[in-house]
Amino acid sequence: MAPKFQIKVFQLSRFVKNFTIISVVTLSFLLIFFSKTDYYLISGIKNLSSSVIIPITRFISAPVNVFSNFIEEYNQFRSLKFENKILQEEIIRLKKWQTLAIQNSRENNVLKKLLNATDNNLTLVKTASLINRNDTIYSKLINLNAGYEDKIEKNMSAINERGLLGKVIDTTSNNSRVILLTDPNLSISVKSISDGIFSLISGSGDGKYLVSSFTKDNKMPRLGDIVVTSGTAQIFPVDLLVGKVAKVEKNRFFVLPFVDFKNIDYVQIVTSK
Repeated sequence: MAPKFQIKVFQLSRFVKNFTIISVVTLSFLLIFFSKTDYYLISGIKNLSSSVIIPITRFISAPVNVFSNFIEEYNQFRSLKFENKILQEEIIRLKKWQTLAIQNSRENNVLKKLLNATDNNLTLVKTASLINRNDTIYSKLINLNAGYEDKIEKNMSAINERGLLGKVIDTTSNNSRVILLTDPNLSISVKSISDGIFSLISGSGDGKYLVSSFTKDNKMPRLGDIVVTSGTAQIFPVDLLVGKVAKVEKNRFFVLPFVDFKNIDYVQIVTSK
């Protein structure tokens, strides 16, 4: 029994040894094989990534990049739009200041001219500003912010830096109404500077010209002659500038006033000394 048992043990030991050797060799081969396989697998993955995955990624990410760029440009546009709005508001404010500065400069120039408009033959009663006006076909009137409390009386003359505007026809405590030379209902006595021809002129209704209604001895002034108040009617002071003869016809002539009746700001109320 003992020899048989020894033979079996020896055979089992030999089998285990052989199995171990074969296992080691097999495992070594597998390790070498899988290491090579991993290399080729990794290389294949790299090639696949370079040839397929990266282009797909770029294709997928392209819209995202475009959208991101669009968002960035939109934000820049909104920022520029906001800055543009601020600049527009600043321009509006500057234009308002510019308009105010021009208006103040214009008012200062008018006031300076008004100071020089009153000569030694006139007494300045009050310098007033225009409140509103009533321009129709049949009447040309303005309202001033000064009245009898400022010593303004009916029939006083109204002038500005250019010449005669009209006369006071009504007063209240703080306001006055002035009828303008362009009113068809107002007639004034005038004379030409060069020839001393006396005439009566009144508004023509169009608000542009003054037209003669009477000429002494039927004499007509020359074209371009200067016309001033004659003082004969004792309503207006003498030698106030009225206008220039713009057109002469057979029985009448037309005078273009020196005063711009559409742009009246300040008015001087004056009387003769």
